[in-house]
Amino acid sequence: MSEDKIESSMEAMSSPISVDAELINPTGISRGDDISRLLGQVINLNDNKILHEPTCPICASPYRLEIEKAYLNNKSLSEARTLYKDKTGKDIDLGAFKNHIESHIDSCNEIKKVEFTNRVKRLYDQNLTTIDRISMALAILTERVVGINSISPSSTESFADIEKIKSSETARLMGAWQSLLKLQAQILGEMKSSGELMTIPQKEFVNIFITEMQKAKTDKERETIKNMLDKIEALAKKSQY
Repeated sequence: MSEDKIESSMEAMSSPISVDAELINPTGISRGDDISRLLGQVINLNDNKILHEPTCPICASPYRLEIEKAYLNNKSLSEARTLYKDKTGKDIDLGAFKNHIESHIDSCNEIKKVEFTNRVKRLYDQNLTTIDRISMALAILTERVVGINSISPSSTESFADIEKIKSSETARLMGAWQSLLKLQAQILGEMKSSGELMTIPQKEFVNIFITEMQKAKTDKERETIKNMLDKIEALAKKSQY
């Protein structure tokens, strides 16, 4: 590998070179299952995707479907309550019975919870660092600033109205942008202080590889140095903020 190749490879890296520590679980065990269990605590669906509230006597009753069907057929709370008493030998408070009818028959909201928690889980599984998330937020803000400032006057919005919207929304978004940049700088400073982030002058770093490549005597040694450089280059690209 020539000196020119080493130098050109290093051009892809920012100067100084920054390497960040990823979020690593010290136990080596994925926490994905733990997150799934945590999110699952807010969902009350049984294996048949039917809403089941553990504290509700009707949900727990073996006659639940029969009682619900009786209510849905004639819309009479009193008749459905009477059926519950006949089947179980127990009376039930009108409020508790009404709450089941209004809140537990339809499982739509619980299914929406499942969809939401699955989205949260998929995002969690990406295992992004805080810096990655800040970079993503900055990219989103950039897109919004460009989008807002591309709005044109229309039949319902005058030029003055559009300019007012652009000014106010741009100011608001740039305020959020500034806050994120401050947070990013703070985190990077803390990472440098704790040793999680390492910065190396680019010229000196490249010279190390040039020197070692010149000293290499065999193709295997040169290939090893090249592999190390390729891996560091890939890491540097991944770590650009």
